[in-house]
Amino acid sequence: MGTTKENNMKWEEDPLYFIFNDEIPGKVKMHTRRLDLKDWVKIDATYPAQMKLRNELIKTEKEQVFVSNDNEKTDECKWELFELLVEYLPKRFPDIFELQGNFIYNKVLKTKVSTLRGEGEEDAIIKAGRLTQEDWVIVEWDETEQGYVLTAGIVYFPMRWSLQEKFNKSIAGIHIPVKPFMDHLVRKVYDVFSKMKPEAPIWRANWAVFNDLKGPLDLFTPTGSLDRNDINRVSVFKGKETGKELTFRAEYQTLRKLPKTKCIVFSIRTYQRFLEEFENFPTSDVKGLIKAIDTIDSEFTIYKGAEFWKDASLKYLQSIVDEREAASASKFVYIIPLLMVGAICSFGWMKYRKN
Repeated sequence: MGTTKENNMKWEEDPLYFIFNDEIPGKVKMHTRRLDLKDWVKIDATYPAQMKLRNELIKTEKEQVFVSNDNEKTDECKWELFELLVEYLPKRFPDIFELQGNFIYNKVLKTKVSTLRGEGEEDAIIKAGRLTQEDWVIVEWDETEQGYVLTAGIVYFPMRWSLQEKFNKSIAGIHIPVKPFMDHLVRKVYDVFSKMKPEAPIWRANWAVFNDLKGPLDLFTPTGSLDRNDINRVSVFKGKETGKELTFRAEYQTLRKLPKTKCIVFSIRTYQRFLEEFENFPTSDVKGLIKAIDTIDSEFTIYKGAEFWKDASLKYLQSIVDEREAASASKFVYIIPLLMVGAICSFGWMKYRKN
Protein backbone atom coordinates (compact mmCIF):
# COMPACT_ATOMS: atom_id res chain seq x y z
CA MET A 1 0.00 0.00 0.00
CA GLY A 2 1.17 3.54 -0.75
CA THR A 3 0.42 6.55 1.47
CA THR A 4 -0.71 10.11 0.89
CA LYS A 5 -1.48 13.06 3.14
CA GLU A 6 -5.02 13.24 1.78
CA ASN A 7 -7.35 11.86 4.46
CA ASN A 8 -4.35 9.90 5.87
CA MET A 9 -5.42 7.34 3.31
CA LYS A 10 -3.46 4.19 2.53
CA TRP A 11 -3.69 3.63 -1.21
CA GLU A 12 -3.06 0.50 -3.20
CA GLU A 13 0.10 0.55 -5.28
CA ASP A 14 -0.20 1.18 -9.01
CA PRO A 15 -0.43 -2.39 -10.41
CA LEU A 16 1.45 -1.47 -13.61
CA TYR A 17 -0.55 -3.45 -16.14
CA PHE A 18 2.23 -3.72 -18.70
CA ILE A 19 0.53 -6.31 -20.88
CA PHE A 20 2.93 -5.49 -23.72
CA ASN A 21 5.49 -7.78 -22.06
CA ASP A 22 3.31 -10.75 -23.03
CA GLU A 23 2.82 -9.86 -26.67
CA ILE A 24 4.19 -12.08 -29.42
CA PRO A 25 5.22 -10.41 -32.70
CA GLY A 26 2.92 -11.43 -35.53
CA LYS A 27 0.14 -12.68 -33.24
CA VAL A 28 -2.99 -10.81 -32.18
CA LYS A 29 -4.27 -12.21 -28.88
CA MET A 30 -6.96 -11.36 -26.32
CA HIS A 31 -4.59 -11.96 -23.39
CA THR A 32 -7.46 -12.99 -21.11
CA ARG A 33 -6.83 -14.32 -17.61
CA ARG A 34 -8.99 -15.64 -14.80
CA LEU A 35 -10.13 -12.80 -12.55
CA ASP A 36 -9.88 -12.95 -8.78
CA LEU A 37 -12.94 -10.94 -7.68
CA LYS A 38 -10.74 -9.22 -5.10
CA ASP A 39 -9.32 -7.39 -8.13
CA TRP A 40 -12.65 -6.55 -9.79
CA VAL A 41 -12.28 -2.87 -8.83
CA LYS A 42 -8.94 -1.06 -8.55
CA ILE A 43 -8.42 2.08 -6.45
CA ASP A 44 -5.15 3.94 -5.99
CA ALA A 45 -3.84 7.45 -5.28
CA THR A 46 -5.24 8.75 -8.58
CA TYR A 47 -8.79 8.19 -7.25
CA PRO A 48 -9.59 11.74 -5.99
CA ALA A 49 -8.39 13.48 -9.17
CA GLN A 50 -10.06 11.03 -11.56
CA MET A 51 -13.34 11.10 -9.62
CA LYS A 52 -13.35 14.91 -9.65
CA LEU A 53 -13.00 14.82 -13.44
CA ARG A 54 -15.80 12.25 -13.75
CA ASN A 55 -18.16 14.41 -11.68
CA GLU A 56 -17.42 17.36 -13.96
CA LEU A 57 -18.02 15.31 -17.11
CA ILE A 58 -21.42 13.96 -16.02
CA LYS A 59 -22.52 17.59 -15.68
CA THR A 60 -21.06 18.89 -18.94
CA GLU A 61 -20.90 15.87 -21.28
CA LYS A 62 -23.73 13.59 -20.12
CA GLU A 63 -24.95 12.85 -23.64
CA GLN A 64 -21.50 11.61 -24.59
CA VAL A 65 -20.60 9.64 -21.47
CA PHE A 66 -23.93 7.90 -20.75
CA VAL A 67 -26.22 5.71 -22.88
CA SER A 68 -28.98 3.26 -21.99
CA ASN A 69 -31.94 1.50 -23.48
CA ASP A 70 -35.19 2.15 -21.64
CA ASN A 71 -36.54 -1.34 -21.09
CA GLU A 72 -37.01 -3.74 -18.22
CA LYS A 73 -34.22 -6.14 -19.19
CA THR A 74 -31.55 -3.45 -19.44
CA ASP A 75 -32.76 -1.86 -16.20
CA GLU A 76 -32.43 -5.20 -14.43
CA CYS A 77 -28.89 -5.62 -15.76
CA LYS A 78 -27.82 -2.17 -14.54
CA TRP A 79 -29.44 -2.65 -11.16
CA GLU A 80 -27.81 -6.04 -10.66
CA LEU A 81 -24.42 -4.46 -11.38
CA PHE A 82 -25.06 -1.65 -8.91
CA GLU A 83 -26.25 -4.02 -6.18
CA LEU A 84 -23.10 -6.12 -6.57
CA LEU A 85 -20.95 -3.00 -6.20
CA VAL A 86 -22.86 -1.84 -3.12
CA GLU A 87 -22.19 -5.21 -1.51
CA TYR A 88 -18.60 -5.48 -2.72
CA LEU A 89 -17.08 -2.04 -2.16
CA PRO A 90 -17.51 -1.64 1.64
CA LYS A 91 -16.03 -5.11 2.15
CA ARG A 92 -13.16 -4.67 -0.29
CA PHE A 93 -12.36 -1.04 0.62
CA PRO A 94 -13.64 -0.43 4.17
CA ASP A 95 -11.38 2.64 4.53
CA ILE A 96 -13.23 4.29 1.63
CA PHE A 97 -16.83 3.03 1.58
CA GLU A 98 -19.42 2.56 4.31
CA LEU A 99 -23.09 1.61 4.11
CA GLN A 100 -25.23 4.14 6.00
CA GLY A 101 -28.94 3.34 5.81
CA ASN A 102 -30.06 3.93 2.23
CA PHE A 103 -26.71 5.38 1.17
CA ILE A 104 -23.19 4.25 0.48
CA TYR A 105 -20.88 6.84 2.01
CA ASN A 106 -17.53 7.74 0.46
CA LYS A 107 -15.07 8.66 3.21
CA VAL A 108 -12.52 10.07 0.75
CA LEU A 109 -14.82 12.20 -1.40
CA LYS A 110 -17.24 12.97 1.47
CA THR A 111 -20.18 12.08 -0.76
CA LYS A 112 -23.22 9.79 -0.54
CA VAL A 113 -24.77 7.68 -3.29
CA SER A 114 -28.33 6.51 -2.77
CA THR A 115 -28.89 2.76 -2.83
CA LEU A 116 -32.61 3.20 -3.48
CA ARG A 117 -34.36 2.35 -6.72
CA GLY A 118 -37.37 4.11 -8.15
CA GLU A 119 -38.79 7.42 -9.29
CA GLY A 120 -36.49 10.37 -8.82
CA GLU A 121 -33.41 8.15 -8.45
CA GLU A 122 -30.39 8.45 -10.70
CA ASP A 123 -29.77 5.69 -13.25
CA ALA A 124 -28.08 2.69 -11.62
CA ILE A 125 -25.12 2.66 -14.00
CA ILE A 126 -24.49 6.38 -13.39
CA LYS A 127 -24.47 5.60 -9.67
CA ALA A 128 -21.91 2.87 -10.35
CA GLY A 129 -19.76 5.43 -12.13
CA ARG A 130 -19.95 7.75 -9.12
CA LEU A 131 -18.36 5.12 -6.92
CA THR A 132 -15.42 3.83 -8.94
CA GLN A 133 -12.71 4.89 -11.35
CA GLU A 134 -13.92 2.10 -13.62
CA ASP A 135 -16.12 2.86 -16.61
CA TRP A 136 -18.98 0.36 -16.96
CA VAL A 137 -20.61 -1.13 -20.05
CA ILE A 138 -23.51 -3.60 -20.27
CA VAL A 139 -23.79 -6.01 -23.20
CA GLU A 140 -26.81 -8.27 -23.73
CA TRP A 141 -27.52 -11.16 -26.04
CA ASP A 142 -29.71 -10.10 -28.97
CA GLU A 143 -31.58 -12.80 -30.88
CA THR A 144 -32.04 -10.62 -33.94
CA GLU A 145 -28.35 -9.76 -34.14
CA GLN A 146 -27.34 -13.25 -33.00
CA GLY A 147 -24.70 -11.54 -30.94
CA TYR A 148 -23.99 -9.44 -27.87
CA VAL A 149 -25.08 -5.80 -28.11
CA LEU A 150 -23.99 -2.75 -26.09
CA THR A 151 -27.21 -1.65 -24.38
CA ALA A 152 -25.98 0.68 -21.61
CA GLY A 153 -22.81 2.34 -20.46
CA ILE A 154 -21.15 5.05 -18.41
CA VAL A 155 -17.80 5.74 -20.09
CA TYR A 156 -15.92 8.87 -19.01
CA PHE A 157 -12.50 7.88 -20.32
CA PRO A 158 -12.91 6.32 -23.79
CA MET A 159 -9.62 5.60 -25.53
CA ARG A 160 -10.34 7.24 -28.88
CA TRP A 161 -13.89 5.97 -29.40
CA SER A 162 -17.39 7.36 -29.01
CA LEU A 163 -19.90 5.65 -26.72
CA GLN A 164 -22.78 7.14 -28.69
CA GLU A 165 -21.44 5.63 -31.92
CA LYS A 166 -21.15 2.16 -30.33
CA PHE A 167 -24.57 2.25 -28.63
CA ASN A 168 -26.90 -0.61 -29.66
CA LYS A 169 -24.26 -2.14 -31.90
CA SER A 170 -23.05 -5.72 -31.70
CA ILE A 171 -19.49 -6.53 -30.65
CA ALA A 172 -18.65 -7.04 -34.31
CA GLY A 173 -20.27 -3.74 -35.27
CA ILE A 174 -18.41 -1.91 -32.51
CA HIS A 175 -15.02 -3.13 -33.74
CA ILE A 176 -15.46 -2.79 -37.52
CA PRO A 177 -12.81 -0.01 -37.72
CA VAL A 178 -10.27 -2.29 -35.99
CA LYS A 179 -9.31 -4.66 -38.79
CA PRO A 180 -6.94 -6.86 -36.72
CA PHE A 181 -9.76 -7.42 -34.21
CA MET A 182 -12.19 -8.38 -36.95
CA ASP A 183 -9.63 -10.65 -38.63
CA HIS A 184 -8.34 -12.45 -35.55
CA LEU A 185 -10.44 -11.88 -32.41
CA VAL A 186 -14.14 -11.32 -33.06
CA ARG A 187 -15.01 -15.05 -33.18
CA LYS A 188 -12.94 -15.70 -30.06
CA VAL A 189 -14.78 -12.93 -28.22
CA TYR A 190 -18.18 -14.38 -29.09
CA ASP A 191 -16.96 -17.78 -27.98
CA VAL A 192 -15.68 -16.39 -24.66
CA PHE A 193 -18.94 -14.49 -24.05
CA SER A 194 -21.18 -17.45 -24.77
CA LYS A 195 -19.18 -19.87 -22.62
CA MET A 196 -18.51 -17.49 -19.73
CA LYS A 197 -19.96 -18.49 -16.35
CA PRO A 198 -20.84 -16.08 -13.51
CA GLU A 199 -18.39 -17.80 -11.20
CA ALA A 200 -15.50 -17.48 -13.68
CA PRO A 201 -14.96 -13.80 -14.62
CA ILE A 202 -11.90 -12.78 -16.64
CA TRP A 203 -9.64 -9.80 -17.14
CA ARG A 204 -7.40 -8.47 -19.86
CA ALA A 205 -5.48 -5.27 -20.62
CA ASN A 206 -4.36 -3.16 -23.53
CA TRP A 207 -1.99 -0.24 -24.13
CA ALA A 208 -1.32 2.71 -26.40
CA VAL A 209 0.99 5.70 -26.77
CA PHE A 210 -0.27 9.18 -27.65
CA ASN A 211 1.56 12.31 -28.72
CA ASP A 212 -1.38 14.74 -28.50
CA LEU A 213 -2.50 14.45 -24.87
CA LYS A 214 -1.86 16.96 -22.10
CA GLY A 215 -0.93 14.46 -19.42
CA PRO A 216 -2.35 11.96 -16.92
CA LEU A 217 -5.73 13.70 -16.53
CA ASP A 218 -6.39 14.28 -20.23
CA LEU A 219 -8.64 11.21 -20.17
CA PHE A 220 -11.82 12.23 -22.00
CA THR A 221 -10.79 11.39 -25.57
CA PRO A 222 -13.93 10.49 -27.55
CA THR A 223 -12.53 11.42 -30.97
CA GLY A 224 -11.70 8.29 -32.96
CA SER A 225 -8.07 7.40 -33.63
CA LEU A 226 -8.53 7.47 -37.39
CA ASP A 227 -10.33 10.82 -37.23
CA ARG A 228 -7.48 12.50 -35.39
CA ASN A 229 -4.93 11.25 -37.92
CA ASP A 230 -5.98 14.08 -40.24
CA ILE A 231 -4.86 16.74 -37.76
CA ASN A 232 -2.04 15.00 -35.88
CA ARG A 233 1.62 15.76 -36.49
CA VAL A 234 4.66 13.50 -36.30
CA SER A 235 6.58 13.90 -33.05
CA VAL A 236 10.31 14.50 -33.46
CA PHE A 237 12.67 13.07 -30.84
CA LYS A 238 13.72 15.89 -28.50
CA GLY A 239 15.71 14.05 -25.88
CA LYS A 240 14.32 14.25 -22.33
CA GLU A 241 11.53 16.57 -23.51
CA THR A 242 10.00 13.66 -25.45
CA GLY A 243 9.26 11.94 -22.14
CA LYS A 244 6.77 14.70 -21.36
CA GLU A 245 5.42 15.02 -24.89
CA LEU A 246 4.41 11.35 -25.19
CA THR A 247 1.82 9.72 -22.95
CA PHE A 248 1.47 6.03 -22.18
CA ARG A 249 -2.04 4.71 -21.53
CA ALA A 250 -3.13 1.30 -20.30
CA GLU A 251 -6.60 -0.13 -19.67
CA TYR A 252 -7.35 -2.86 -17.15
CA GLN A 253 -10.58 -4.50 -18.34
CA THR A 254 -12.77 -7.07 -16.61
CA LEU A 255 -15.60 -9.19 -18.01
CA ARG A 256 -18.19 -10.68 -15.69
CA LYS A 257 -21.45 -12.47 -16.51
CA LEU A 258 -24.08 -11.36 -14.00
CA PRO A 259 -25.66 -14.30 -12.10
CA LYS A 260 -29.34 -13.29 -12.36
CA THR A 261 -29.75 -11.48 -15.68
CA LYS A 262 -26.86 -13.20 -17.51
CA CYS A 263 -25.89 -9.84 -18.97
CA ILE A 264 -22.17 -9.30 -19.33
CA VAL A 265 -20.69 -6.31 -17.55
CA PHE A 266 -17.48 -4.88 -18.95
CA SER A 267 -15.33 -2.62 -16.77
CA ILE A 268 -12.57 -0.33 -18.00
CA ARG A 269 -10.02 1.08 -15.53
CA THR A 270 -7.69 3.62 -17.11
CA TYR A 271 -4.07 4.28 -16.19
CA GLN A 272 -2.27 7.17 -17.87
CA ARG A 273 1.25 8.48 -17.35
CA PHE A 274 3.91 10.50 -19.14
CA LEU A 275 6.37 8.24 -20.94
CA GLU A 276 9.13 9.71 -18.76
CA GLU A 277 7.84 7.58 -15.86
CA PHE A 278 9.48 4.61 -17.56
CA GLU A 279 12.74 6.02 -16.22
CA ASN A 280 11.56 4.69 -12.84
CA PHE A 281 10.63 1.20 -14.06
CA PRO A 282 12.77 -1.93 -14.49
CA THR A 283 14.83 -2.19 -17.66
CA SER A 284 12.85 -5.33 -18.57
CA ASP A 285 9.68 -3.21 -18.82
CA VAL A 286 11.42 -0.54 -20.89
CA LYS A 287 12.77 -3.18 -23.28
CA GLY A 288 9.37 -4.90 -23.35
CA LEU A 289 7.68 -1.71 -24.54
CA ILE A 290 10.43 -1.10 -27.09
CA LYS A 291 9.85 -4.56 -28.54
CA ALA A 292 6.05 -4.14 -28.58
CA ILE A 293 6.26 -0.78 -30.36
CA ASP A 294 8.94 -1.92 -32.79
CA THR A 295 6.97 -5.03 -33.83
CA ILE A 296 3.46 -3.56 -33.72
CA ASP A 297 1.09 -5.10 -36.27
CA SER A 298 0.93 -3.00 -39.44
CA GLU A 299 -2.87 -2.69 -39.16
CA PHE A 300 -2.59 -1.51 -35.55
CA THR A 301 0.08 0.99 -36.64
CA ILE A 302 -2.60 2.75 -38.66
CA TYR A 303 -5.37 2.39 -36.08
CA LYS A 304 -3.23 3.54 -33.15
CA GLY A 305 -1.66 6.36 -35.13
CA ALA A 306 1.78 4.92 -34.41
CA GLU A 307 3.21 6.69 -37.44
CA PHE A 308 3.03 9.90 -35.37
CA TRP A 309 4.87 8.68 -32.26
CA LYS A 310 6.66 5.41 -33.05
CA ASP A 311 10.10 6.77 -33.98
CA ALA A 312 10.23 9.32 -31.14
CA SER A 313 9.04 6.82 -28.52
CA LEU A 314 11.57 4.17 -29.60
CA LYS A 315 14.45 6.64 -29.47
CA TYR A 316 13.36 7.93 -26.07
CA LEU A 317 12.94 4.49 -24.51
CA GLN A 318 16.22 3.29 -26.02
CA SER A 319 17.96 6.32 -24.51
CA ILE A 320 16.83 5.10 -21.06
CA VAL A 321 18.34 1.67 -21.73
CA ASP A 322 21.56 3.17 -23.14
CA GLU A 323 22.04 5.45 -20.12
CA ARG A 324 21.62 2.55 -17.72
CA GLU A 325 23.99 0.29 -19.63
CA ALA A 326 26.57 3.08 -19.85
CA ALA A 327 26.28 3.70 -16.09
CA SER A 328 26.64 0.00 -15.41
CA ALA A 329 29.73 -0.24 -17.63
CA SER A 330 31.25 2.79 -15.91
CA LYS A 331 30.79 1.19 -12.48
CA PHE A 332 32.40 -2.01 -13.76
CA VAL A 333 35.43 -0.11 -15.06
CA TYR A 334 35.74 1.70 -11.72
CA ILE A 335 35.40 -1.44 -9.60
CA ILE A 336 38.13 -3.47 -11.37
CA PRO A 337 41.01 -1.14 -10.35
CA LEU A 338 39.70 -1.11 -6.78
CA LEU A 339 39.69 -4.88 -6.73
CA MET A 340 43.24 -4.96 -8.10
CA VAL A 341 44.42 -2.48 -5.47
CA GLY A 342 42.69 -4.53 -2.80
CA ALA A 343 44.34 -7.71 -4.03
CA ILE A 344 47.79 -6.08 -4.10
CA CYS A 345 47.36 -4.66 -0.61
CA SER A 346 46.19 -8.01 0.66
CA PHE A 347 49.16 -9.76 -0.88
CA GLY A 348 51.53 -7.19 0.62
CA TRP A 349 49.98 -7.61 4.07
CA MET A 350 50.29 -11.40 3.90
CA LYS A 351 53.95 -11.07 2.87
CA TYR A 352 54.57 -8.66 5.74
CA ARG A 353 52.99 -11.10 8.25
CA LYS A 354 55.25 -13.91 7.02
CA ASN A 355 58.32 -11.78 7.51
